[in-house]
Amino acid sequence: MTKTARINTMMRYINNRQYFTIRELMTQFQVSRSTVIRDLNNIQELGMPLTASVGRDGGYAVLQNQLLPAVQFNSEELKALFVSFLATLNTQLPYLQNRNTLTEKLVAIASQTQQDDLLTLQELLVFSHTNPANTRLTELTDFAPPMLKTLLNTCLTSRQLHLTLATGTRTVWVRHIFNRQDNWYIDAWDLSNQQFCEIKVAAIQQLAPVDREQTLDPATINAAIKAAHPATNVCVQLQAAAIQQFRQHPHPTTPLQFLDPFQQTAKLECYLDVHQPQQLTDFSHWLLYLGSDARLTVAPTELTAAVRQEALKIVGQLP
Repeated sequence: MTKTARINTMMRYINNRQYFTIRELMTQFQVSRSTVIRDLNNIQELGMPLTASVGRDGGYAVLQNQLLPAVQFNSEELKALFVSFLATLNTQLPYLQNRNTLTEKLVAIASQTQQDDLLTLQELLVFSHTNPANTRLTELTDFAPPMLKTLLNTCLTSRQLHLTLATGTRTVWVRHIFNRQDNWYIDAWDLSNQQFCEIKVAAIQQLAPVDREQTLDPATINAAIKAAHPATNVCVQLQAAAIQQFRQHPHPTTPLQFLDPFQQTAKLECYLDVHQPQQLTDFSHWLLYLGSDARLTVAPTELTAAVRQEALKIVGQLP
């Protein structure tokens, strides 16, 4: 990294933090203490005001409401951003229209030579979800549920929501929003029934944040979850081939626990609600997708029965 690039990156790094130390910058940018001090002096000369505090716990802070120079991208950074947008164009993600607009803006800020390169990349690259006959076409089936964008925007304000479904209303705290098999779900804590639940985003008819006066303190919700959290009832041991499959389609809310330093063996522990038939079916499909290198070591009888049933359906399709 050149000195100019390092200083620009360092300016944005420290501007995103309320407080930082020289040691943090030395570690982040892999430079000496004297280099960091020279860079900070250059940054102050460029007009970014820094305040320093002395002592054992001393460090620096940036005065608030100071503007940084306009962002500028080099050719490789523009290509990286442009390809990232192309790769996610038809994957049922929220803010789809906004991402299309951003792609056009990326082309607009590029030079003529850069524009030619970006448009050529758009013609060359065909991803698994892209229509090869027209790489710019977004299929209607690739649009996310209309309620997803509203849900995300509302959760940025409050994660405690009143949801109106066809089956009634529920008051929940949203833990995760995830995609599974081309469908979006909410992983939520039901504040009335004091249990976790999965709700399909497409099934939500209306939603609204809980009134501020009625919202619960996060510590109260965490305490309730800790007291009622179900014990793990599923454990899957994975070998190398299954780990590769897992990376293509990971479990939506549970990470792998690697058992060796080379990440060739791992285990996954989670809780499965055996009273939810759709959860059993989805997990069975996903487990069979992982292949023979994935082995159930702990499982409720309902899950093993569901896996056998799905496997028999596959065998039954043979001539």
